[in-house]
Amino acid sequence: MASELKAKGNQLYKEGDYLGAEDYYSQAIQKNPNDATFFTNRALTRMKLSKWSEVEHDARAAINIYGLKNPTSLKSSWYLAQALIGLQRPQEAYEVAIDAYQASLAAKSAQTENLSNIVLRAKQQLWAARESARLREMDETLKSVELLIEADLERSIKDLQGQLERGEIGQIGFGEDEKAIREDAEKKVADLREMYRIASKGEIAERVVPDWLIDGITFEIIHDPVVTPAGNSFDRIGIVKYVEKSGVDPLTRVSMTVNDLRPNYALKAACEEFLDKNGWAVDW
Repeated sequence: MASELKAKGNQLYKEGDYLGAEDYYSQAIQKNPNDATFFTNRALTRMKLSKWSEVEHDARAAINIYGLKNPTSLKSSWYLAQALIGLQRPQEAYEVAIDAYQASLAAKSAQTENLSNIVLRAKQQLWAARESARLREMDETLKSVELLIEADLERSIKDLQGQLERGEIGQIGFGEDEKAIREDAEKKVADLREMYRIASKGEIAERVVPDWLIDGITFEIIHDPVVTPAGNSFDRIGIVKYVEKSGVDPLTRVSMTVNDLRPNYALKAACEEFLDKNGWAVDW
């Protein structure tokens, strides 16, 4: 029975045997390809193995079975957005995540916070790509060195993929090594940009928008922050519209009204100070 295979997969997943769990979920799918939970479970398992292309496939399969407008598909959309980020496709990830996030707000789904976080990650990845392009336009030498780092990263990933295909390393080892290689490349780029920032006396510097400056509902810069009874801060416009429509806190889903909101003066002062010094942030 497919359900029994799924149960065995669940047990192996709990034990940390992701390859074994993946195999059982695959067998369950062969028995019954119309059960979306088999695909979502396998997608989650493949996330642990950093098999992003396969996660994308499984998440899309689950969404197709559930139906895009079915609130039950929101977790699958969360998985899909994570896969797209892992595949370095932030624009697609953002589009998937923001649509699912808005649907989760309407459905008062438990996935709202997860989707909010993934929307932010996608926007940050998009911003990072734009920043890379801007900095490289400012200095040809910086551009050349960063392109060399990227080429070296691609070669290292390709070599690692070859080791996996030859059976010299396992899938878990591949995922761990790939993550380490990418983090090392990111550190090299960060160190390089810091050197250029110092050498140029700040003229060539990466611009970063801090998380606390970004509203968790609109994902835009906060201008007029207010705080909920649960202690979460949002920009007034977004949270007022949401609470008037839903009557609950967007994160805790506890009942509340607009009258429960209070100004966050400390955050407002911090936002104003940051924007005064970093006017470019309004384009985030």
